[in-house]
Amino acid sequence: MPMSGDEFVEWLDGELEPLRREASASLYFEAWCGGKLSKEQVFELMKQRYAYLREIPHIIAAWIEHCPYVDVQQKYISYLHEEAPHPEYLIGFAKEMGRDPEEMRQAVLIPEFTTPYFYYWLSRGHIVEVAAANNFGNERTNTRKGRGMYEATVKYYPYPSLIKFFEDHAEEEGDHANLGVYVLKKYATTDELQKKAALAAKKSLQLKILGQNGLCERFIKNWPLNGGLHAPVT
Repeated sequence: MPMSGDEFVEWLDGELEPLRREASASLYFEAWCGGKLSKEQVFELMKQRYAYLREIPHIIAAWIEHCPYVDVQQKYISYLHEEAPHPEYLIGFAKEMGRDPEEMRQAVLIPEFTTPYFYYWLSRGHIVEVAAANNFGNERTNTRKGRGMYEATVKYYPYPSLIKFFEDHAEEEGDHANLGVYVLKKYATTDELQKKAALAAKKSLQLKILGQNGLCERFIKNWPLNGGLHAPVT
């Protein structure tokens, strides 16, 4: 017998908590929020963020196309409009750094960062899997560090476009996470859909952790210019 919507969301939150804690404890956040990254490290990390976010509008559009519920389609259309400008903030950041914007536009994700491929794959499934993986799993976890990332950017990496980028994320992630709660409570109403949603959410966070670990290995722990953390941007 399936759980009620409220019961399922509460249960899934508990199931995801160990993965949420692991993701939130990443060296990525420690280094960023401690102002320990050099200008080059920040640029390389944001190139990776751009390469990921560049795909998000296309991914969300695929989710909308395959979603059978008008109310959810409308909510994801609003979500799409909020996400669409974010890559251009990073183009602006590249210009503010005095870098060629094409360096950002030509960025390629490291092999360890596979989340967008998983999200494309999920577009063939049920919308509760999408909401569980992206909104309830990923975005709900992001809310734990979003405000701190924004405040650290203001303090240590004060490029206007980068500040705007993290400010928008800090403000929007709560609503994006709540979209996952909405979909799961309303549409994850069978044992099968609750099982699929739980598996998708766990996989999303597992991939998030793998991606973060890859970023840390390449651009923080083993950064070639000095083998580790740099002084803050000045």
